[in-house]
Amino acid sequence: MKVIVVGGGRIGEALSRVLAKERHDVVLIEKNERVAEELADNLDALVLHGDGSDKNLLRDANISSTDVVIAATNDDRTNVVVCTTAKDAKVPTVVARINQRENERDFSKVGVESLVDATSTAVLAFKKAIERPGRPIVGFVAGGRAEVFEVVVKKESKLAGKAIAEITKDFSVACVFREDKFHLPKSDMKIKEGDILTICAPIDEVKKIEGVF
Repeated sequence: MKVIVVGGGRIGEALSRVLAKERHDVVLIEKNERVAEELADNLDALVLHGDGSDKNLLRDANISSTDVVIAATNDDRTNVVVCTTAKDAKVPTVVARINQRENERDFSKVGVESLVDATSTAVLAFKKAIERPGRPIVGFVAGGRAEVFEVVVKKESKLAGKAIAEITKDFSVACVFREDKFHLPKSDMKIKEGDILTICAPIDEVKKIEGVF
C-alpha cells in the first residue's frame, strides 16, 4: 500500500515509522528543512522537504497513484488543503488530523469522513488513567459532548432485573456482553448481574449514571 503522510511532527514521524515497518511504501512530506533532513536519516521512507499543501509537490509525490493520504500537520487549514487535493486526485482513503473541533465542518465540506482528534485522544488517555477500574472509557462522540464507556452490572445494582426500556432515560445502551456473547439490546431485554454494558451518555451526566450501576 502506498501512503503519503503530510507533516513530520511527532505524530507524522511515529505513524510513518510504524507504516514503514509494516512494509508499506511511505512518502513523508515535511515543511521544515532541518527536520526533513533528520527524518530522512532516521526513517525507512522517502522524505520530501516542502509545503504539503503545495499541489505541485503532492503531484511530485505521485498522489494520483496513492492508496492513502494522511494530513497530520498541526494546522487545520493546511490539512484541509491536503485533503482537498487528495480528494480531487481520487485517492481512495483520506484521513486528517483535526486540531480544533470547530473546524470539523471545513473537513466535512471537502468530504473527509475519517478525522483523528489529537486533543480528544490525549484527553481520553488521561481520563482512562485516572478513572476508577470498572468503567473503561471507549471514546468521545458528538464533538466531545458525549462519552461512550463500559460498566459491569453488579449484584447490588439498582438496574439488575430491569428491562432496557425501563432504564434508558438519560443514556442509551449500545450493546450487552453476557456470558462471552455479544447482544444487541432490545427494549424488553432484562439486565442481569455480570452483564457488561456499553453506554453512551452526555458527558455531564456520566457521574450520575455511573452511580446507578
